[in-house]
Amino acid sequence: MIMNLSLRHFFLIAIAAGLILGCAPICLAENETAVDWFMKGYDLYNLGRINESLEAYNRSLELDPRDDEAWNNKGIDEGLLGKYDAALSSFQNAVGLNESYAEAWYNMGVIYDLKGYPYTAVQAYKKATQINPDYQKAWERRNVNTDMVMANSLSCACQGQTPVV
Repeated sequence: MIMNLSLRHFFLIAIAAGLILGCAPICLAENETAVDWFMKGYDLYNLGRINESLEAYNRSLELDPRDDEAWNNKGIDEGLLGKYDAALSSFQNAVGLNESYAEAWYNMGVIYDLKGYPYTAVQAYKKATQINPDYQKAWERRNVNTDMVMANSLSCACQGQTPVV
């Protein structure tokens, strides 16, 4: 018996099949948009599936390389995977597309911290706080790093000198 399925029934069957196979709503058709891939990356990130999230952001960026948010989220995934140089590149792409993207500047600072470049991290946090003066996390990291950089600078500069009383 041949069944005449409406388009709606076809999609319901496809969704049910995807649920059985364990990939819905994450699976996408080949004709999906950059936004669809971006959302897939976001969903996978929230599920803790970072490698797959990164793949989805890469696919999103293939379709729309001017998406600053996709570059930022890609950088977050790369940072979580320990790919710090790639993460920096992604954050630089994000701020290259949108110089006032405070979160991307902040994330860049975090990666510079992880790489052991506190002075450069301070510069990134400073940019984030200039863009968004209410960005508390950026202020906190900026202040901590500034204190650390200044302490190192002062300890080097003051060696062999008499302290002022």
